Parts: sequence; structure tokens; C-alpha cells
Amino acid sequence: MVNNKKGQMKISFGMIFSIILIIAFLGFAFFAIQKILDTQNNVIQKKFYDSLGNDVNKIWKEGTSASKKVEYITPRGAKKLCFENDPSQNVYFYSDHSDIGELIPHLEINQDFCIEIVDSKVSFILVKTSGDPLVKVNSKK
Repeated sequence: MVNNKKGQMKISFGMIFSIILIIAFLGFAFFAIQKILDTQNNVIQKKFYDSLGNDVNKIWKEGTSASKKVEYITPRGAKKLCFENDPSQNVYFYSDHSDIGELIPHLEINQDFCIEIVDSKVSFILVKTSGDPLVKVNSKK
């Protein structure tokens, strides 16, 4: 009698359980990293809106004309910073779709336009002339 056991492989229950645990830990690690990156993106976006609001407010409070070139770090994945004449939001980021923006007080937008984001940074000039009650954005560098 010949024993013809070809290619049989025995894996213990402990080995199978270990493989399942490794897969579960890797899945959880990728999930946690994604959440941390999303939180970082939200913090950068909030910091951008706060900084822009503070800069606009400082220029708006100037009694006469004022001009300031500003540069901000933008969230990961954002392709453009857009300004629109909307009473509920006048600044928002555009990636593959429009994100919910914020209303920056004392900022005058006469026509809708966007500024390209390069290397996660955007720069433009905030201008207030002596006769204007609000601050305008000049996209020319």
C-alpha cells in the first residue's frame, strides 16, 4: 500500500487566527491614519478661514487706504480658492467638487473668480482704497 498524499498542507487554527488578527490590525491602522489626516485637513481649513478673516478685519479697520499681500497654507487636495458674491458664503475651496465655505465679513466680491493653489499655498493681495467701505481681493500677484 502506497501513501499518495500530494500537496497537502496543514495550517493550525492558531496560524489562521493570527493571520486574521494581523489583517484586522492593519485595517484599523489604515482607518485611524485616514481619520487623523482628515482631522488635520479640517484644522488647516479652519485656520485658513480664521487668518483670512483676521487679515480682512485689520485692513477694514484702517481709516485710509491699505494693501497687504497675504499667503496661506491650504488643505490637502484643494485645487482652487474661490470667491463669490453670495450672502451666505463668499469664500470656499474647490477640489473635484465645491466644498462648503465661509462668510468672511467686510469682504467685497463684485464678480465670482478663483485663484489657483500651488504646492498647498495660495497668495493674493487684500486692498482697501480710501473711498471703499469694504476690502477687495486682488488676485494679481
